[in-house]
Amino acid sequence: MRPIFKTALVAALLVLVPASFLAAQDEEAKAAAVYEKAKKLVYEKQWQQAVDAYKEALKLPALKVADEAHYWLAYSLYKLSAGQAKVDSQVRIMQDAVNNVNALLKGFPDSDWADDAKALRVSIAEALVDSGLSDFKKYIREDAEDEDDEEDVDPEMEMKLVALNAMLNMDPEKSFPTLEKVVREGKSPKLREQALFVLSQQRSPKATDLLAEMAAKDPEPKVREQAIFWLGQRRDEASFAALLKLYDNVKDAEAREKLIFAFSQSPSPKAMDKLVEIARDGKNPDAQEKAVFWLSQKNDPRALDILIELYDKTTDKDAREKLIFALSQQKGERSRQKMIAIARDGKDPDAQGKAIFWLGQMKDPSILDLLVELYKKTEDVEARKNAVFSISQHNSDAAVRKMIELARAEKNLELKKLLIFWLGQSRNEEAVRFLQEIIEK
Repeated sequence: MRPIFKTALVAALLVLVPASFLAAQDEEAKAAAVYEKAKKLVYEKQWQQAVDAYKEALKLPALKVADEAHYWLAYSLYKLSAGQAKVDSQVRIMQDAVNNVNALLKGFPDSDWADDAKALRVSIAEALVDSGLSDFKKYIREDAEDEDDEEDVDPEMEMKLVALNAMLNMDPEKSFPTLEKVVREGKSPKLREQALFVLSQQRSPKATDLLAEMAAKDPEPKVREQAIFWLGQRRDEASFAALLKLYDNVKDAEAREKLIFAFSQSPSPKAMDKLVEIARDGKNPDAQEKAVFWLSQKNDPRALDILIELYDKTTDKDAREKLIFALSQQKGERSRQKMIAIARDGKDPDAQGKAIFWLGQMKDPSILDLLVELYKKTEDVEARKNAVFSISQHNSDAAVRKMIELARAEKNLELKKLLIFWLGQSRNEEAVRFLQEIIEK
């Protein structure tokens, strides 16, 4: 070995170069992978596993969507509580859910998830109050308040909010006229928002019609968005028809996002058709992106068909990146083969690198062999770096042996340093012996 080359390698071992860049890349990628795994578990309704995954994600400082993670952790805990045989277990889990909502609202008061979190907290608080924990009544009042209002709620307003919540237990026919009056004529957005929540618990057609009307016409955007959210929770054909009509007429981006989410959760067979329609429509890139994401969570052959179709048609870099992620969320051999085809195609190095990264998240021995093959065959250095990272994430003896093999053969100093860095992170005995071998030569 030439002295200069040997010195460079020893330096790499001593300082773990390029440590700041690689460590940051590692942490961000790990956080993203854990978070996406958690989201997938939510859509599969694996509540305990989802809870564990979200808790793991929230421990990672590099997680960029901690507010969203707190929301879905609270949601998963709430769903998990419903399956508990013992009341004390239900209560304990629901209290944990409330704590996560509180963490979101305290740590991220301006989060886009704040309103949904408050609505979720109302549902959990009601269940806890029904279990005898009267202290949680405060959340039923507080979550009707608008965080952006400058003035505190006066005693009269508090009493009105309490009275609205009390209507939850009343005969819907008797409470509807009062709720309708508040929704139509109430000057306070707080009251209208809370009245909409109470109204959403009624299953009558006139409640659906009023929710749809307020989703379209209320002067306050937040109240309109809440009406959309509660309309989406009703899961009946009349409510879905109202959501479709709203989407065709609404111009507000936030409202459209809420509507796309509602479509994704709807059991209506027409919901998939609408998501496909939005995903195909390139006139609104933001809406298209949201539709693509929710399609990626659907276990439906049509979803995969549209994702492949869109990927093959688009040349936009950002769109391709999001579609590759969407493909990675799909189960089955077709999506896997499409990802492999993208990874093998060196015409678009950025897309190739992203495909290699997401393939690396599949803990499949055959994928490990593929990653090594891609590393050896591709000429793009960035794609090869992605392959090294993906190989390192397999955390197996086989992956360590592959990296040692590649490091021995590699002539590119930058890539050799990278392989050595990840071998040093593995804490594997074979890796230690290999590093000692380099140092002692």
